[in-house]
Amino acid sequence: MATTSGNSSIIVTAKGVADAHFDLLVDGKKIGEGTTGATAKDFVFKTDLAENQPHKVQVQYDNDGIVNGKDRTLTVSEITINGESVLASDDIVSYDKGALDGRDVVDGRADMWWNGTLIVEADKSYFSEDGVTPPAETIADGTADESTPTVSTPTVPKPTGPGYYVAENGNDSWSGKLAAPNADGTDGPFSSLEKAQSAMRSSDIDTTYVRGGDYHQENVLWLEGQDSGVTFTSYGNEQAVIHSGSQASVSIGLGGAKNVTIEGLTFTDGRSDGHYVFADNAAGLTFANNVVEGGGYGITVQNSADSRVVGNQFDRTGAEAIYVKAGSDSTVVSDNLIKHPNSADRGDAGIWVNGSNDVEVTHNRIENSPEKAIAVGSVETTGSDATYRATIAYNEVINANLESDDGGGIYLINRQQDLTGHTVINNEVTGTTATNPSGDVSSWGIYLDDWTSGATVEGNLVHGNIGGVFLHGGWDNKVTENVIADNSGAQIGLQQDVAWGGWKGKEMSGNDISGNIVDVRDGTAVHIYGPADVGNIHDNFYSSLNTSEDLFDAWPQVMASGAEGDLSDWQAAGYDEGSVTLNPNFVNPGANDYSLSSSSPVYGLGFDRISYDDFGLLG
Repeated sequence: MATTSGNSSIIVTAKGVADAHFDLLVDGKKIGEGTTGATAKDFVFKTDLAENQPHKVQVQYDNDGIVNGKDRTLTVSEITINGESVLASDDIVSYDKGALDGRDVVDGRADMWWNGTLIVEADKSYFSEDGVTPPAETIADGTADESTPTVSTPTVPKPTGPGYYVAENGNDSWSGKLAAPNADGTDGPFSSLEKAQSAMRSSDIDTTYVRGGDYHQENVLWLEGQDSGVTFTSYGNEQAVIHSGSQASVSIGLGGAKNVTIEGLTFTDGRSDGHYVFADNAAGLTFANNVVEGGGYGITVQNSADSRVVGNQFDRTGAEAIYVKAGSDSTVVSDNLIKHPNSADRGDAGIWVNGSNDVEVTHNRIENSPEKAIAVGSVETTGSDATYRATIAYNEVINANLESDDGGGIYLINRQQDLTGHTVINNEVTGTTATNPSGDVSSWGIYLDDWTSGATVEGNLVHGNIGGVFLHGGWDNKVTENVIADNSGAQIGLQQDVAWGGWKGKEMSGNDISGNIVDVRDGTAVHIYGPADVGNIHDNFYSSLNTSEDLFDAWPQVMASGAEGDLSDWQAAGYDEGSVTLNPNFVNPGANDYSLSSSSPVYGLGFDRISYDDFGLLG
């Protein structure tokens, strides 16, 4: 629906998946609406607005969901106000997620993965008397007449330096140095990535820009040592889609190449047993701002240290979206959105780090994982794939373990049985469940499995899972100053016995669990299965705890009351010395908001403030 008269024109350039719908509002008043298709169109609206005054222009996405297996998404690349272009990523644009209420507001972005509103704070210069530009002719549904299409301004500046170009209308017999064919059709861009690779090998040009369009690959593009330093990147915000052929198990492979950048490309139609990007014996690689859909593994780095996987979006990869394999030390995995990983029942985590040290997994958002969302560690008791000093920080994990009865949202494993030095800090984990939630399951928000030792779990928000935080067989772990709330099983669990063979005989001991806010409005408080001294539990803050109810259990029986007991039984057995019950003043637990209000009494008792606003994606 479009408005057809008025002194101001507003053009929303948008596309969407599965008929994404939006309303256009100005200063909170609905002006019109649009339903998008897979190809970007201009939705043109006219309205009467006070001139020489600022106004809020608001694009409100309102029908997020899954439709016939597709994740509906709205992409707004540009908003044109009286002829003045505004990109979704410009400084005057913000994204108010969920309700239009001024909460959960982040920087503007083109891709709207959740319901919410893009807000343009347009100053009065956009509405000056002489600043009005007539809109394009419109058709009844508010879209521009397709006979006069417009081109969106790229979110990345068009290249000004030397480069090769690849385009759908290119030709591999041309020079590749023009972004588009010349007027007489004698020169222009290449048509294939392979030709651009060959050209860069024999020149001092090291960047190829890929124009928007569809590129069908039957064979792998393999980058070797002589390709070190090259970049393949999209041309501004044009969508270059790489379709993997049925013959290619890898779309882009890197062997021996160093300091290569792959940026802004879309990968789709891959084989469920393949890899879109596979790097081995490389280093210093950057994979940034790509979109990866379906297929098998998303981006895999092996023996490729100092690499970066940042700002990518993954949807329904058949196996791990991001796999950091042996020898990829000091790799950074940050600011990636991962939805429905392992959808072809391959692999078992959205992000899996194995056999690599000093890896940073930060500011990612992982949604709807069949098994684990983030997994780090070793599976061999020999130590051949030992993993040390991983940092897992500021991630959001939502709905993990959907198709498993044993796993965790954030999952550490340490079968070589030594001190890992891992840090799990300032993450939010919620919705970790199981195939049969009411059965005999081992499903935890944060799960230190199979002798994970020497790890620190601090400042995390772990709520609405089956279990909260679990330590399984390990020693010298520290669990402190977390908010553990509203989990349907035990909020905290410790267990000595590990079913997996290869135990080297070190007993579970030296675990310190203190300073945590443990809210028991659902489930039980603490579960221990093992020797009485598997953990030193002390100085915690319990809330929503019925002190007369048996909410603590331990085996063997160390409490006078038996295997189960209330808080007084528990403390009489030597646990939770110095712990207190209080109301921590959660912001809105009825809406599953377990962040702490500024007036929380725990701050005066030494509890450090958690940076809730820093959880999840950076942009």
